[in-house]
Order: sequence, then structure tokens, then C-alpha cells
Amino acid sequence: MIAKSARLASILRTSDVSRLRIADSTTTSVVVVATVDAARLAALALARSLNLPLEDFSAASSDLRLVQSEHDLSLHDRASGAQLRVEFTAAQFRRFRANRDPLRRAIGPGRRDVVDATAGLGGDAVHLVASGYRVTAIERNAVVSALACDGLARARAQGLLDADNPRWLTGDAGALLKKLDSRPATIYLDPMFPPKRKKSAAVRKEMSLLRRLGIDDADAAELLAVALACTGERVVVKRPIDAPALADGVVAAYKGKLVRYDVYRPRSGRT
Repeated sequence: MIAKSARLASILRTSDVSRLRIADSTTTSVVVVATVDAARLAALALARSLNLPLEDFSAASSDLRLVQSEHDLSLHDRASGAQLRVEFTAAQFRRFRANRDPLRRAIGPGRRDVVDATAGLGGDAVHLVASGYRVTAIERNAVVSALACDGLARARAQGLLDADNPRWLTGDAGALLKKLDSRPATIYLDPMFPPKRKKSAAVRKEMSLLRRLGIDDADAAELLAVALACTGERVVVKRPIDAPALADGVVAAYKGKLVRYDVYRPRSGRT
């Protein structure tokens, strides 16, 4: 698993990137730590790829720590006790493949090419892969990308995912969409939205950790405009069930219990 972590660092370092977003003025600083000496080499490679400091586990200067163990990578907040680790299970894949869910209906029929331009921790990208699509996932926050890639690597080691699906890119989606070799049939956007109070404490802690990394997706409307210029057929935007549309021009909406998938099309496209 340590060799896997070194490969993860190489992927993050060599991806097509305009500039990896690690933090901004509102973001708590992040440090990389290793839980044991055997994980220190992988932690060093990761720290270098992310341009973050590597510190001793017991004396780390920041509450927010990217923790490399012999087996996995996780994000810890010492102040709140919250931890974030990406895990994909066989049960998730069976559920994704069995359901004719609203996301699949919104994305469109066939084994089409889909770009998840706000990939986050990779959950929707994996959902799309399990639903039969060829997926390119883009995440601009390098710490979040590292966590997602670690979870994907462990899923691949279990035989749950092919080596090249999803294809993962770390960088700014607005720039990377314009550099794609061909127009994907569907571009999918899932901008972060404020969690409702009724969400579980675990979900609220996860959202809090992500927001401390400076993730707010305030530029979602601008990204939608870029996506419409780069898609072959449609753009799908995930929204809370009762939230207003991200922008005018919705041509179809597919509703689940808690979320809604709004479909947009370029002026020359069809749904």
C-alpha cells in the first residue's frame, strides 16, 4: 500500500493542472504526517507533490492533518476530532448497478462519455462508472483529490474498478474542460451547497472539514457556462430538492427524495 501512495503522489504531481488549489486566506493550513516510520517515505512524496510541510505526528503544528498510514490516507481535525477517509465498497457498487435512479436518467442513455467536473471525494464519479459510463473526473482541491485517489486505488486493488475508469484529473475544471480531446456527451456538476440541520452529525463534520479546505464553489454559475460551451449534448447540475436552479435554461429535471438533477443543453444541442 505504501507503493500505491507513492504512485498517488506522482499522479497529483503530473496531472494537467493550471494550479492546484490547496488553500486560500480563509483556509486552515494543512500538514502531512505519517503514523509510523514505514509510512514516512510515502508521506514525504505526498507532501512534496502537494507543496505541504511534513511534520512529526506527535508534534504537528496544525489541527488539520493529512495522515498517511501504511494502508490509507485520511484527513484529521485535531480540534473537533473529525476524520475523513474515502471508502468504496462492493455493496455500494451493487446498489449503483441495480438502481434506475434519477442521476442515470438525467445523464442520458448508452455507454457515453461523462465528465464529472466537480468530482470532490469521488462518490458520484464511482456511481457513474458503476452505471456503465466512461468517466473523467476533475477535482481542483489537491487535498481532496489526494483523498479521493487513495480511495479509488484501494477500490481498484479489490477489483471493484478498472484501472482507467474513472480517469482522474487534478486541476481547475474551467481550464481543463477546454483542453479535452473531444466533447463529452454529458458534463456533470455537483456544486457544494449548505448542509441542512437535519443531516447527521457525521455528514456535518465532513462538510465542515471540506469547508476548512476553502471549498465553497462560489463560481458554480461560471463553471456551468464553460460546461455548456464544452459539452456535446447536455450538462447536468445536482441541486437540493427545494433549491432554485443554478441558472435559467433548465430543459428537464429528475427528482430524487432529497436532490434534483437539472438538465441544460447548449443552444445547438438536444436533450
